Amino acid sequence: MDLTIVIVNWNGGQLLMRCLTSIRAHAGSTGVAVLVVDNDSTDGSRETATQAFPEFRVVNSGSNLGFGRANNLARALVDTPLVLFLNPDTELMDGALDRAVQCLQQHPDVGAVGCRMLEPDGRVQELGLQWSLTPWTALIELLFVTQHTLPYLAKWLPTVDPYHSGYVRKLYGGFLLVRRHILDAAGWFDERYFMYAEDADLSRTIRGLGWKLYYCAEAAIVHVGGGVTKAAPSTFSYLMQQESINKLIAKYQGKTAAALHRVAVGIGGLVRLGAVLFVRVIPISARDEASTLRRKASSLKQQQLVLWSLGLRRATIPASRTKEPR
Repeated sequence: MDLTIVIVNWNGGQLLMRCLTSIRAHAGSTGVAVLVVDNDSTDGSRETATQAFPEFRVVNSGSNLGFGRANNLARALVDTPLVLFLNPDTELMDGALDRAVQCLQQHPDVGAVGCRMLEPDGRVQELGLQWSLTPWTALIELLFVTQHTLPYLAKWLPTVDPYHSGYVRKLYGGFLLVRRHILDAAGWFDERYFMYAEDADLSRTIRGLGWKLYYCAEAAIVHVGGGVTKAAPSTFSYLMQQESINKLIAKYQGKTAAALHRVAVGIGGLVRLGAVLFVRVIPISARDEASTLRRKASSLKQQQLVLWSLGLRRATIPASRTKEPR
C-alpha cells in the first residue's frame, strides 16, 4: 500500500457511506488502505460501514474524542509512507487521489497537499484567508469579511485562487495528504483542540520543520461543509471554532493575546449584531422570508459570540445522537 486514508466518523450516516463508496470507486492506481475511526456512533453507521465495506478497517474509539485525538489513534495502525486525512462528509472525484499523490511526488520540498473542494451543486469552495490567526486578523475577519464581501476585498487580503495550484501557508483537514515521516516529526495533531484549528496548527508545525504546503487544484472532491456537525447543537460549530482559535493564539502568542482575541470576538459580534438589527427595520427586507430566517440565525450567532467573549457561553461537546444526517 502507498497510502492510508484515515476518516474520523461521528454518526455520519449516509454521508459516510457515500464517502466510502467514492473511495472504492475512485482509488485509481494508488494502493489504498482505509481506516475509519468511529467516535462511538449510535446511528448504525459504524456497523453498516463494517458490513458494507469489509475491505476497510473500522475501529471504535469508545467515545466522542473529537477530530485530532481520533485521528491520532491511527498513528499506531498506519504503516504506509503517505497518510490522507479525509472528512466523512466528502466524496472523491475520479482521479483525485492519483493527482494529489502526483503533486506530492513532483514537489520534493512539499510536506503536505490539499485539494480543490466543491459544493454538492458544483460550486468551488473558497479557501480561507492565508494569514496567521491573531486578535487583529480575527477582528478584521469578524468586521469586514463575509461570503459577499470577500470577492471585493480579495486584492487586499491574503487569498488563494481555488482554481490554480500553488504553495500556500495553510491547508485544511477536510482533505490533508501528508508524508508519514513528517507527521511523526510533527507529533501528529495537537489534542488540545476538540475540533477546528488543529489543521492550522499542523500546517504551521510542518512549515516550521522546513517543509512547504501545496494546494493542488487538479485534485477535486465534493465537500458537504459541516455535514456531520449539523446534528450538533446549533451554536456548537461557531463557539467551538472560537474556542479552538483562542487556544491556538494562546499556544503561540500567550495569554494576553488570547484575552485580546476574546475582546475582538466581542467587538465583532456587537458590530454584526447591530447591523442585523438595523436591517430588520427595513420593511422591504421583511417581505423576504428566507432573508428573515437568515437574519434570525445571524442574530443568534452574534449574541452567542458576544456572550462567549464575556465567558458566559462555551461550546458543549455533543453526545451521540440517534438520527442520521440527511
